[in-house]
Amino acid sequence: MIENAKWLLHATHELTPLFGNRQVLPQTSELTERMEKGVKKELLPLTKLEGIGRTRGRIMYNAGYKTIEDVKHASVEALTNLPLIGQKLAKRIKEQVGGFVKKDSWEKLDREDWKQKALTEY
Repeated sequence: MIENAKWLLHATHELTPLFGNRQVLPQTSELTERMEKGVKKELLPLTKLEGIGRTRGRIMYNAGYKTIEDVKHASVEALTNLPLIGQKLAKRIKEQVGGFVKKDSWEKLDREDWKQKALTEY
């Protein structure tokens, strides 16, 4: 069923310019991306980050990180306190979005032997 929906969206995206209805193109692109990732519209900005899929995206969204700008202003420690986000992933996220990270926090991530918590520990 999902494959049929993807095919229909792709066909719509390809046929739309032929019928002179280009305003539908952004909507079909967005729907295609949502179908591929299996997410609602609000999670699309977060799932564009490497290492963030629908589960981690939902965790971040529910924790208040609803936009890339929110993630940019989050501390590395705040990100690592979220379930399923360890130090390495938090560091990769911050590298992607930019934002200010204290030098000692960055160095701490490089040298610490950190163990990720299980979901049952939250």
